[in-house]
Amino acid sequence: PDVYAVQGFDAGQLLAAGVQAVKGDIGNREGMIKAMASARINSPRGAWTMSKAHNPVQDFYLRKVIGKENKVVGIAHKALADPATGCKMA
Repeated sequence: PDVYAVQGFDAGQLLAAGVQAVKGDIGNREGMIKAMASARINSPRGAWTMSKAHNPVQDFYLRKVIGKENKVVGIAHKALADPATGCKMA
């Protein structure tokens, strides 16, 4: 899948985690936000969590094209988080 499909998939999982945590009471905004902030999302891009600024904290993978295949050859950076410079949520 392309990056936009993966982001949509991740957003759906994040919303589902919030709704499940509040047992469908979507009026419980604080409960949903708390659940989504602590969720661990299993994604095609690898598992990730959210930072205090609500950005993904995720591994970045090193890839190499071998023949006609795009292969993962290692992790370039583990659990990379946006520094959220200037963000009032962080």
